[in-house]
Amino acid sequence: MKSFDYFAPTTIREAVDILAKYPDAKVLAGGTDLLVHMKLRVRTPDVILDVGRLSGADALTIDRKRGLTIGPAVTMRQVELSQAAWKTYAGFAQGASVVGSIQIRNLATVVGNVCNAAPSADVAPGLIALGAKVRIAGPKGRRSMQVENFMTGPGQTALQQGEFVTGIQVPVPAARTGSAFVRHTPRGAMDIAVVGVGASVTLAARTGACQAARIVMGAVAPTPIRAKKAERMLRGQRLSEELIAKAAEVASGEARPISDVRASADFRRELVRVLTKRMVTAAWEDAMSKTRSKRRAA
Repeated sequence: MKSFDYFAPTTIREAVDILAKYPDAKVLAGGTDLLVHMKLRVRTPDVILDVGRLSGADALTIDRKRGLTIGPAVTMRQVELSQAAWKTYAGFAQGASVVGSIQIRNLATVVGNVCNAAPSADVAPGLIALGAKVRIAGPKGRRSMQVENFMTGPGQTALQQGEFVTGIQVPVPAARTGSAFVRHTPRGAMDIAVVGVGASVTLAARTGACQAARIVMGAVAPTPIRAKKAERMLRGQRLSEELIAKAAEVASGEARPISDVRASADFRRELVRVLTKRMVTAAWEDAMSKTRSKRRAA
């Protein structure tokens, strides 16, 4: 591995100043991608900026008003072990729980997974389905944007020169909202998703109809994408197995997969159809269970 200079700032201001001084510096969160690339000399940075020492970097907190706050050094394992995350943000927690092995999840970070911007990123569909935003700091100040718009292509993000992600904010879901995520891999673990699908469903209080729905497909386009036509089919309707099956068929047509050594485009489309049906149904069932819980509490 090539030698490099290492910085571990404790404040966001200090980190921004370092990136301004060293514009080609690479940001280190968990390092499960960056360090491997450095050992293989795919990347040979002269400067590394470690965000793990920032104040609150490893904080995973849930607030009734702000929602879920994910620091830049929060690991997949932290999410996997968080009962609160599973209860309220199941689709996101399910994605975090299948990344690599336990050893990798102890190091790999949620922010790093999003910033790596792989089309198959396991946490991205769940985060997008739940309306998550990335928090960004840079020389022009701070800003935030939807995760949905942050990943712009394979390995590419909307970060500008000198910017880095300080965390992710997932809003409080609307009442009677359920979510779910699943991926298909040739192996049970230590593999990249051939297709991943995340979904969220919100039910109306009085009618029980679908008030809102999001369907997010991973590994079928240059970035995770929403099946917006399928979503529109569900909104305002009373859900049924037949309706969900029709929406899943439409979602399959919205996918833009390629054929490669891991799967053909046709197989990926079929997976989208099958997995979308399962995940919308699972999110619907999750939403209904929350509706029953509210009724019992009342």
